[in-house]
Amino acid sequence: MLFNTLTFFALFLPTLITYWLLPWQRFRLILLLVASLVFYAYHHWPSVILLIFTITFNYAVGKLQTTKNSKFLMIFAVIANFSILAWFKYAAFFAQNINFIFGSLKVDIALPIPPTFLPLGISFFTFQVVAYQIDIYRREVKAEQSFLTFAVFKCFFPQLIAGPIVRAKDFLPQLHKKIYFDAISFHQGLWLILVGLALKVGVADVLAQFADNAFQSPEKLSTIGAWTGLYAYAFQLYADFWGYSTIAVGLAALFGLALPLNFDTPYASLSIQEFWRRWHITLSVWFRDYVYIPLGGNRHNQITNLLITMSLAGLWHGAGWTFIIWGLGHGVWLILEHKFSINNKFFNETKLGRFLRLFLVFHCVCLLWVFFRASSISIASEYFARLLLPPFNTSQVPTILIFWLVIFAIFQKYIAKTLSKNNFVNLPLKKQWMLCLLSIYLILVYAGAKVDFIYFTF
Repeated sequence: MLFNTLTFFALFLPTLITYWLLPWQRFRLILLLVASLVFYAYHHWPSVILLIFTITFNYAVGKLQTTKNSKFLMIFAVIANFSILAWFKYAAFFAQNINFIFGSLKVDIALPIPPTFLPLGISFFTFQVVAYQIDIYRREVKAEQSFLTFAVFKCFFPQLIAGPIVRAKDFLPQLHKKIYFDAISFHQGLWLILVGLALKVGVADVLAQFADNAFQSPEKLSTIGAWTGLYAYAFQLYADFWGYSTIAVGLAALFGLALPLNFDTPYASLSIQEFWRRWHITLSVWFRDYVYIPLGGNRHNQITNLLITMSLAGLWHGAGWTFIIWGLGHGVWLILEHKFSINNKFFNETKLGRFLRLFLVFHCVCLLWVFFRASSISIASEYFARLLLPPFNTSQVPTILIFWLVIFAIFQKYIAKTLSKNNFVNLPLKKQWMLCLLSIYLILVYAGAKVDFIYFTF
């Protein structure tokens, strides 16, 4: 059930109205739980069984941790959750690679390839419950005693299938108290939904056609066609996931609940470290807190820790060598930044120097996106050939695409400013109307695409 469909709003609007009419918090939570299960079941109803099992299992283990703070229980819960994720997402990938190794060694053994089926949002809600179990063990949060409250925390529909990844210490306290209607937060939430839909429908879905054409047959591209196709994908991915996350935060705000913003103009970063502080923020924080720091962080074996963390981040995004290479590329880049930090006054303090750093970081990120988008290493290699090797063909300049990219690049920072806190509400009324009408225009003009959100596949 896509956010940008009438089906979703047929579920959402009655839920929202009923929510505010109900005076009892317990009944509100029941309503949110039912709506979340219906939302999830619409895509594939048998997956609800897995979701309910995950909720029940983690609730029970969490309660056991209350009376017996056991490292064994925590490790058991983490392994159990990751085992489910590994089976659905990585079993076929691992079996194929093991069979390839056996074949190379002339070993007459072939593992059966499990059927490929990925429950929607399994990567996101697995990370959420793993963090919950670890936080209980660390005594950063108390285990939730109410099954209903925990179930809503686990499957709250705005962020269930593609984040933001919420932490128990931030979200559970909001579910414990009755929330009173706040017109300002509601107003800001409506804007977040509107601009999120505009980013998805009016930007990401428009750029998708250019990106898809470029990566479908890279051998046919000119040099300029390859670069503009790559730019199209870079901004498509950004606008798509930024749009989803913004809608999710806005939907939660309409219920009086706060979710963290997930993007902060990452393509304006001056280093790869800054990029990861701005891109998919909740995932970056998750890997920092639950992988990088436990491995030793900056204290010892930093190079190894960075490579492991970023390789796992790549593998999290997809069961394929292209994703692992993408993650490793970011890990190597982070290591190089740590080893050769720029202390030059020109690059740090002058406008030209800072622009050159931004230009370099953006294009290195874009080049790594080739591995992220390409369906195989061979297609990635072919795409790099069109980008970087002669003959350099400058024909096929897609003027409309360049126009879209420039407009979005210029206004992304202004859009981001309106999303934080209550900045949109504080704008003059004329500006609010102008921005709303522009967003509605983009949504209506390009409403026919109905392209799935990219991160649904992760």
